Amino acid sequence: MAQNQVKVLLVDDDEDDYIITRDLLDDILHTDFKLDWISSFSEALLAVEKNEHDVYLFDYRLGQHSGLELLREVILVGCRKPIILLTGQADREVDLEAMKAGAADFLSKGQLNAPLLERSIRYSIERSNTEQKLAYMAQYDPLTGLPNRNLFHDRLRHSITLAAREACLVGLLFLDLDRFKIINDTLGHNAGDLLLKGVSDRLSKCVRDCDTVARMGGDEFVVILSALTDTKSASIIAQRIVDAIRPAFILEGGEVFTAASVGIAFYPFDSEDAESLIKSADAAMYKSKADGGNSYRFYSKAVSDQVEKQMYMESSLHRALEKDEFILYYQPQYSLTDQKIVGVEALLRWAPEGQDLVPPDQFLPLLNETGMINSIGEWVLRTACRQLRQWSENGFPDLRMAVNFSTRQLKKLDLADMIARVIAETSVKSENLELELTEDTLMNHFQEHNQMIERIRDIGVTISLDDFGTGYSSLSSLKSYPIDRLKIDQTFVGNIRKGSDDSAICKAIISLAHSLEMKVTAEGVESKEQLAFLQEYGCDEGQGNYFSPAVDAGAMSEILRRKN
Repeated sequence: MAQNQVKVLLVDDDEDDYIITRDLLDDILHTDFKLDWISSFSEALLAVEKNEHDVYLFDYRLGQHSGLELLREVILVGCRKPIILLTGQADREVDLEAMKAGAADFLSKGQLNAPLLERSIRYSIERSNTEQKLAYMAQYDPLTGLPNRNLFHDRLRHSITLAAREACLVGLLFLDLDRFKIINDTLGHNAGDLLLKGVSDRLSKCVRDCDTVARMGGDEFVVILSALTDTKSASIIAQRIVDAIRPAFILEGGEVFTAASVGIAFYPFDSEDAESLIKSADAAMYKSKADGGNSYRFYSKAVSDQVEKQMYMESSLHRALEKDEFILYYQPQYSLTDQKIVGVEALLRWAPEGQDLVPPDQFLPLLNETGMINSIGEWVLRTACRQLRQWSENGFPDLRMAVNFSTRQLKKLDLADMIARVIAETSVKSENLELELTEDTLMNHFQEHNQMIERIRDIGVTISLDDFGTGYSSLSSLKSYPIDRLKIDQTFVGNIRKGSDDSAICKAIISLAHSLEMKVTAEGVESKEQLAFLQEYGCDEGQGNYFSPAVDAGAMSEILRRKN
């Protein structure tokens, strides 16, 4: 403070007091004080509103008014600068009343001197600055500078109150970044922080001055659209946000792409209070994310029901393993030369207590999103290996067991150790175990996962590439993949017919895989004609309902005894 000019406003109707105060401030060394003087209550209100001073000195006596009245009035209209009350004589009741009203300090004119005045001004400014910093920290996100959750809730409630009085709308946009966790985990937290800052800058440029952009935490943002007259303007801003987030962010010299999933809800159409409005916008955001992201969706009752169902399912999944509700089904894989069973694929099924089986496409994505796939994946592997050991002891020592693994599971640093441990515990041959990975896992995360896959292969486990043909890899890139088997996706097999594009794709996959010394398994074989085509062009193995649907372990044991 010693190097800066301190602007002081004295509100006092006695010119002698002004002269005394001026002289006292002139006597203070090391600080440059600029004193302004106003003598009336009304002038003081206008001057404080301009917010041009660092500290205010209010005399207790102001003609028909008092300094206390002025103090209360300026605080009521939002004054945040420190106010020191000057009294003609020491009066403890007046002093206490001043402090309760919000005064930073009180001074008796009869005891006033330069050091006392300097100390009071300095302490009042320092305390005010500290309080403002604490208030800022309590209301603003330290990373992005946006309002935080606390301030957001205050502003949303205020917007709803205003809308109720003015008969207008409040739009609430709930926004989540697509693939943020992958970016954060892959490039590090510093890159993640830079991305969040970049997103907050772009969001702030998409809204009106009267709107609020806030960060709820993590990669979740909200936008309050106040005083709307229709819903169209909300969709315009939402699309503007989606378009603004789509272009690349330059982080530490590299390009990073993300996208926004946005949900929109309106007061009073969708909800009549702040908490319900947040839930509605959040539900709409989940709908946008479920539809592929990079878009916005409006809240509806159907969206709410879907999200509630998903939340209930997620809660149930957390208890499913301990309640022993998961089971494994097995689908046989046949040699297409002699139609003997050479392997089985383990497929996870969920049978909640008292309910029918839940389709895998409804719960498997949730397992991956929540990370539960890691613990359940180990259970799947151990259960499958125990079953493989039992079939080996029952006369099928060369049967191969295929188990699906996701990208999330490959991120586990101890995955290879876990697989080796399960193989040792269940006493199965490592060469009889096959891990199935999707094409997307290898293509988009090849460098990240290649070392882990090589470690798994070193154990003796084989690797197959599942759903081949549905991803974006070129056929020539197969030579870089550390894999042993290709599985032709069932969409191509299902459309096999003479002269079709899918039949040409199937032939090309078979030919290329064999040239790279890989085996080929066709998924989704449904008819005798498909089987004949695959046999004609040398496909090694097939699986599908033509041979057998996926069945439980008991039925699979019976099929093995009957067919082999």
